[in-house]
Amino acid sequence: MRVGELAALGLTAWSALSSSVSLRASLSRVLSPREHHGTPSQTVSVRVIRPCAGAEPSLADTLRSSRALRGRVPFELIFAVARDDDAALPIARAVADELRAEGMRVDVLVTHAAGVNQKASQLAAVQHRYAPCDYVANVDSDVDCAGITVDDLVAPFAREASLAALWVPVVEDGGSTFGDRASDALLAGSLHAFPLLSSIDRGGLVSKAVMLRTRDLDRAGGFADLERHLGEDMELARRLQALGLTTRAHRAVLTSRARGRSWDAVVTRYARWLAVIRAQRPALMASYPALFFSTWPLVLGAAVTLPVAGRLRPALAVGCAVAVGARLAVAVAARHAAKHPLRRALADTVLADALLASAFVRALSTRAVHWRGRTLVIDPGGLLREA
Repeated sequence: MRVGELAALGLTAWSALSSSVSLRASLSRVLSPREHHGTPSQTVSVRVIRPCAGAEPSLADTLRSSRALRGRVPFELIFAVARDDDAALPIARAVADELRAEGMRVDVLVTHAAGVNQKASQLAAVQHRYAPCDYVANVDSDVDCAGITVDDLVAPFAREASLAALWVPVVEDGGSTFGDRASDALLAGSLHAFPLLSSIDRGGLVSKAVMLRTRDLDRAGGFADLERHLGEDMELARRLQALGLTTRAHRAVLTSRARGRSWDAVVTRYARWLAVIRAQRPALMASYPALFFSTWPLVLGAAVTLPVAGRLRPALAVGCAVAVGARLAVAVAARHAAKHPLRRALADTVLADALLASAFVRALSTRAVHWRGRTLVIDPGGLLREA
């Protein structure tokens, strides 16, 4: 077999692998059963924590959206701010006053969190300060809560005894800059869109919006034991699985209102995520060029190889066409799950893959990450230290 045919065979096999994973992820979202909410017990105690840092453009609105969480199950809501001089503090206090006037149980806590992972440190400080509860939720400060209630998040635990964590996929709303648009394309138009990613990595956990059974969280070491991990959610998922417990994604989708970011800022953000993969699950790094942004390298490789592919030319051409079709199916399925218009699906395939490829290269080039004004280094195993 000639070199050109060998290359064509390899590209055809690659396109078959990429297409099968893409089509499976696209169909799984469509074919997965609807969530049965049920009626949770009103006797359980629930705490919702929203860690805040800085005066994000939509912070007041996203914190106000916490009112959407109300249902039959009562809960206490905590806005956690690390320092007295944090610009998020006056915003959190003003919104807390508004929600208290509506009858909600809301508190604002200055945590003085000092852990390397400030989010995990803030969550640990809240859990240490307040009385024990049956369930605790983290909802990041940029997430709009419209679309789900605490009832929806608690009810599945009564039916699934092994369930330790139930997370809600988060997408974005397009934002206001090119960087925002690229991030939206990735989270609502690619295989990395969380509604689709949850069907590929069924044991995973993304903690932007997650409900945890506290007895299982405590068995896994609690938030305080995660303060040195940048990917605290990935490490928590690993620990819960080691205990024989399960995590899964909810069928609902929430929206992040993050905006005002540059292209470099969003590349840095996703490079940070991939740096966590590199440190904690290094075997998965190869899956990114192989599956997550494989389509356009495949097309380029096919264009170069087709003239010398010999008898494998038809198979390579068909495989390439199927890969492109599967990538478009992913974009359509992801945007449908996010309830976004489909008109941008084609553009998303290029923009999302370019962003993910750029982040991948950056994640391979250094173990240093920039996070909330700090430069940190991720050591093997995912442990953080100050640079």
